[in-house]
Amino acid sequence: MASLDEKWEAVDNFKSIVVDRERDVVRVTKELYDLHSNREQLRGVTSSCNYRLTIPFAPHLFGSGKTTFARTYLELVQRFGETFLSKFASDPSRRAFLENLKKASLLYVDLKELEPTVPIEFFRNLKWAVYYLLYRSACNQMGLPFMKPDEAYRHIPPYPSFLIAELRKTLGIPSDQYLLLAIDEVGVFDTKATFFELEKNDKGVVRPYNDFFGIISQLCKEPDLFFIVVGKSKGLSINNDVAFGLSRVILHFISLSPLDASSIVEFLQKSLLETPTQVPVCNVLCSSSFSVNELADSLLECTGGVPGLLTRLVNMLLNYVVMRNKPFISKEECLTCMNDYDFRRICAEPFVERILNLDEDRRSVFDLLLMMALYRIPSKVDDRLTSESFLYDAVTEMGLYRYPIDENTFQVLIPKVFVVIFKNDPSISSLEKILLGSLDVEPVDCFFYSKCRVFEGIVALRLVLMLSSKNRNELRDLLCQLSPIWKQMKLPISTISPIHYIKSVVSSRETRSESNKSRRTFANTEWNKIIRETLYLETIYIPLDATSHSPDIIFQLQSPVEPKVLTVGVACKGRWKSEGIGWSDIIDEAKKFLDPVYDQVLSSAMDYHHCMLIIVSTKLSLNVSNELGNQSRCYSSGMFIGNDSFKVPDNCELVILCERDVQMLIDDEILNGLERAFHVSHNPTFWDFGLDLLDRIRNSFLSWQ
Repeated sequence: MASLDEKWEAVDNFKSIVVDRERDVVRVTKELYDLHSNREQLRGVTSSCNYRLTIPFAPHLFGSGKTTFARTYLELVQRFGETFLSKFASDPSRRAFLENLKKASLLYVDLKELEPTVPIEFFRNLKWAVYYLLYRSACNQMGLPFMKPDEAYRHIPPYPSFLIAELRKTLGIPSDQYLLLAIDEVGVFDTKATFFELEKNDKGVVRPYNDFFGIISQLCKEPDLFFIVVGKSKGLSINNDVAFGLSRVILHFISLSPLDASSIVEFLQKSLLETPTQVPVCNVLCSSSFSVNELADSLLECTGGVPGLLTRLVNMLLNYVVMRNKPFISKEECLTCMNDYDFRRICAEPFVERILNLDEDRRSVFDLLLMMALYRIPSKVDDRLTSESFLYDAVTEMGLYRYPIDENTFQVLIPKVFVVIFKNDPSISSLEKILLGSLDVEPVDCFFYSKCRVFEGIVALRLVLMLSSKNRNELRDLLCQLSPIWKQMKLPISTISPIHYIKSVVSSRETRSESNKSRRTFANTEWNKIIRETLYLETIYIPLDATSHSPDIIFQLQSPVEPKVLTVGVACKGRWKSEGIGWSDIIDEAKKFLDPVYDQVLSSAMDYHHCMLIIVSTKLSLNVSNELGNQSRCYSSGMFIGNDSFKVPDNCELVILCERDVQMLIDDEILNGLERAFHVSHNPTFWDFGLDLLDRIRNSFLSWQ
């Protein structure tokens, strides 16, 4: 029998193809054209000085495809020349530039090979070390012997014109042919900067990237020469002016977005097995009953579309399928394979090493990033964690991923396959465990699209922490005072559970599409199935969509000492209804939860099964407040509410929290922040949440750990 490592081996089984890089190719081509058309300004030949040198740059994200993009950029230019680049080349000068770019030569340079070199007077000179590495890389690329450093120095004086002439001679290209230098692993300066004598600013601080990009900026003055730089890990601020202090250099960040489902389908169809027959990968993995679209959905859910992670995972699946000589017959079978603990562990290990070895200061913001990933909270590239630290850099340093929304806005992406390793890290806090578990259960795209949904998410997390806390707290004491059934549950709950997002429960079987993703919905007759099969013990659920047949939060409790099972629904009613919620709103919530649960579950269940609906409203109407006497109240089985218009069913309770007690779950400052965040735009993708509000929410969670 094969060992686990053999069963889930990640050997290279296929030749992958680059997909979904059209936007990046167009943008980089525009930046290179700007350098081409403004090079005389850099050289000081013209009196104009409006152009600032812009270098296409891909920060370090392990597996994002940055090295592949740099190596294949010219191939992609040829592939997209008559399609996605046609609009760019609509005028004669751009068309001429594009035609020359298609014929360009590429020199790939790996800065991991950078080291001080002789002659001794230039031993710690960064410029000469870079020049010699460029020369040696050209020789290696052509399979030619290269001169030793001291001999090279005598033949190649350390001036741009001499170096570029030697590179062209070595590569065998004429002086008027475009030459693109793809410089990889620029992050070596984090560790190798001490090997060189570098400039210090007026505060005595050394910034090695200033020196390096200063060298590149001088080379950019040479005709028909272009650069792409990739592979930075940490220490390079997203704020370019702060990072360089060089007004003449700007970095354009290549987004390298994760792949979507349609791009993964293309990837699977066009990537070929490394065999004489060169069979498409999808044909090996999928049987006739398992479509490539279903496989793509499964891969997207597990990897988030990160190219390197996707490639590793597909290699593991191929190894498994080839070993057993049988393709997958269904999505369920494929997901079972990908959800295997050892499969995920082996797949994720190379990618998560960075975050598991972070220093305590940087590691302290992991819960913040988990919240941003779970809640789909966008961030600006210049958002600061502190006066010295940018959120964008924190994501990079942790080896996590960014999903770009536009040039200045991104979302944090944490692939599911990472979760199993993070959860087993002994340093993970209880809050982080809940957030990781929530990220792992189901896709949550399109979930938090309004202040009400964020409101529900905050309340749900607070409930998990408060119900699982071993310390007494006001909310638990209040519910015990109001409800005899709650008191008998003998909280706290025994385990920390994730927040789970169930599919929506609506009155028809129609399928809705949001963000191009179809969603299965439940009919009212399936409510029994929802309760019995979906509400697992001690797990908290938030229905994916607000509908007329589900509360906002659902969870189930079982007493460790009494034969009591309590299904709890929580209806979160925000204060954004100016007059506050009235009895008609409360009755509507009660009818859509308590009645169907009683009719379809409790009426035929044992007496120890109970159901409770909690109304969490930040603003009650005057009539409701007066009747409650500004106090929270519990209505037990057989009691009437709203002028006797609703009777609480047997074994059920209805709890209405007054506005004062609701603040145990969410305070006014957070509510005001939500109002401001979503007021700025009707497009939920661009709501202005802000790190201050997010930090306040996090602190409200940490207070209950």
